[in-house]
Amino acid sequence: MHIADGVLTFEATAIVSAISAVALYKAIKELKNEDISLTAVASAMFFIASFIHIPFGVTQIHLILLGVIGLLISWSSFVAIFIALLLQALLLGYGGITSLGVNLFVMATPAVIVYYINKNEIFSKINEKVRFFLIGFLGTFFATLFLVLILYFSKTEYEWAAYSKFTVNILYAAHSYSVLVLILYFSKTEYEWAAYSIFTVNLFTMTIEGFVSMFLLMFIKKVYPKILENK
Repeated sequence: MHIADGVLTFEATAIVSAISAVALYKAIKELKNEDISLTAVASAMFFIASFIHIPFGVTQIHLILLGVIGLLISWSSFVAIFIALLLQALLLGYGGITSLGVNLFVMATPAVIVYYINKNEIFSKINEKVRFFLIGFLGTFFATLFLVLILYFSKTEYEWAAYSKFTVNILYAAHSYSVLVLILYFSKTEYEWAAYSIFTVNLFTMTIEGFVSMFLLMFIKKVYPKILENK
């Protein structure tokens, strides 16, 4: 989900970054002292999950755990993910500095959305394992949706890349690093089969994020149930 510097137009970057700044200010203002430790843990969890890659050809697959983070810390997700994204940009070269606000919006907003979805009375009546699975799945789903919309409205040449990104990611809840199968497809002839291969592999990894989130939340509930109380 990391967007690099210079990929988006200035207008798109400025507007989305402004929204992220307002949300981050709200999150910092409302952050309580007793929630700082859990927020730090969530930030580390996001950083580490993104750092563990499964390489495949010219692309990589990794987890982002947005649903789990959102469930645990709600609006503080903006603080946790901002810190992790900043460190990733400075230390690992993931994303970029000018695109930091956009990446924050793409990844933190879904976490907050999942938090409120979990609060829904109808959603809470779903079987626990299915609900935990959906928490992981929906986090990546909404992140993909926001990424697609930002790409779509930023530059005309990204329109079909946005369609491709959404089609691939809606089917799986693990993240493919290169935006892209379609960009690879039209880039060089020798990348055409790589694009097909990436798409095929991603079909097999479609439920990784959901299952990992499900098992992680079940583990947390068993060993430290207080964290999930009133969630």
